Amino acid sequence: MNLDNTQLEQESEQVLTDLCTTAEQLARTHPDLVRASFVTGSFVAGHWNRQRPSLNLYFIAVGDRGNALRLELARSWQTQREALAEQGWELLVDCHPYTVSHRPTTEAAQRLVSLTTKVLEGDHDTNRYRLPPTIGPGWCRAFRMLNGDPADVLLLAPHPRRTGEWARTVHRALSHYRNILDHLPWALAWYERPQILVEESARYAEEAIKDALALKLTDSELSAGMHMELLADWAVAAREFLNDRFGPDAVAVADTVTDLKDLRNQDLLSVGEAEQAWLQAQQVWQWAWEQYLPIARELLPDNDFTRVDAFV
Repeated sequence: MNLDNTQLEQESEQVLTDLCTTAEQLARTHPDLVRASFVTGSFVAGHWNRQRPSLNLYFIAVGDRGNALRLELARSWQTQREALAEQGWELLVDCHPYTVSHRPTTEAAQRLVSLTTKVLEGDHDTNRYRLPPTIGPGWCRAFRMLNGDPADVLLLAPHPRRTGEWARTVHRALSHYRNILDHLPWALAWYERPQILVEESARYAEEAIKDALALKLTDSELSAGMHMELLADWAVAAREFLNDRFGPDAVAVADTVTDLKDLRNQDLLSVGEAEQAWLQAQQVWQWAWEQYLPIARELLPDNDFTRVDAFV
């Protein structure tokens, strides 16, 4: 499909706007389920990728109605997936970093639009909706309410401190990424569509290096939100930080992640290219884990936190 830049931007923006509108309508239709809904990230900030449009859309459930809302959203996403397919779009409900995301196994001609979403438990608002301390401050940098009270989002604004709780959060995240990476070649039908393995491998490589970025921050830098500032200026400030605090090897790792993300946009990838992408993602993860280990020994002297949690 050949589109000029103006048409590409208009169509991409309309798709994301329509997803927001559908979320607003769902909240009005189900006030017994939705306490609040909001959009955050690049679409709100105005610098979203027109070639790969994506939307970060989150819901806060009424009381303990989280599971009912999740099922209602599953029905809504399926309806929207079918409607968008008729318009030449593939809607990907992006489930990382929790699990792999469903993709059709046949090579698709449709353009991809990604939806990152989560239902927060409204009855746990006094405990940050049971989110770890690293999740939420970034949302609060730029968000737009679709329904509800902004105060329900802003309670997530405080940045973490360089404490044992923060280090345990990094441990859980890196362990989770590794467990998913290890099983991607078995979980996905990537021989039929190699791009699926490239896509998921790139996601977890990016998650690993982004989490590792905070490991060289001081307590005052972390609590002041410097991690978010670096992520917001990945091309310049983050690269300089990686070189200064971690060394040139870290810049090479960042380049690997950039290459993996660029590879996702290529058509007709081979099985060999997908295998190589997965191996590179594993290498990125290994680098991040090596940066984490000194933090574990400092803040979590229990040896359990110097090993990857594996579940069998």
